[in-house]
Amino acid sequence: MRRRTDESGYTLVELLVAMLVMGVVITIAMTVVTSSQETVTTSKQLQDINEEARQAVNRMARDVRQATRVVTAVNPYGAAYDPTKLTALQFEADFDGDGCIAGNAPSPTPVPAPSCKPYDPGNPEDITYCFQPGVRQLYVIDNDQAAALVSASSTDCLGGQPLLAGNVIGFSVQYRSNQYRYDLNPTDGITTWTELDAAVPPIGNGNGVLDDELAEIDSVVISVRMELGGRTQDYRTQVDLRNRSK
Repeated sequence: MRRRTDESGYTLVELLVAMLVMGVVITIAMTVVTSSQETVTTSKQLQDINEEARQAVNRMARDVRQATRVVTAVNPYGAAYDPTKLTALQFEADFDGDGCIAGNAPSPTPVPAPSCKPYDPGNPEDITYCFQPGVRQLYVIDNDQAAALVSASSTDCLGGQPLLAGNVIGFSVQYRSNQYRYDLNPTDGITTWTELDAAVPPIGNGNGVLDDELAEIDSVVISVRMELGGRTQDYRTQVDLRNRSK
């Protein structure tokens, strides 16, 4: 029987070339899939961090906007600001509109004297927002329940409840005033607390500390920096104290 000579097949070289081409195609496909997965993960992380930060910044802005006065400013933004140290903003706000703070009438007591509602732990009116860099956390403190008030010598936010799930790597507060005659740089239209400090008494005392000048503060700029998955996002809002009183 004669063997047919027109039967065809694949040579070893052809098989190797086919395998090589298939390997390239698979590699490209895997790269596209991996890239897509990374994009989805990144988008999800940014969405999560944006939503969390938005809620926190909105809450702080809402509360500070109702403040009657800023009580204490720890590590305020300025030449001496240190991002590695604890930062805190303490303020009072008459949320229930009774003319008192946490059940206490203001001093001096106005005439007629307000009828103070009792302190409500569900609606604190003496609040501190405190950032502790070492634990990447921003806290809210009800000062009527805190063992001690946060001060310049504090190293942690004792008594605070986490305002965010975490991921906070930066928090700063700029303090401003509408006392524009003390603005040392008229081109920017901003009077900072350091410019107030440089003014003559009783506005400023030149000690480089935000203390007496708090009486003139009527606006704050809150900045929060968050990190998740190696990516950072900055959030910033300016809040005017609508109910500020001296």
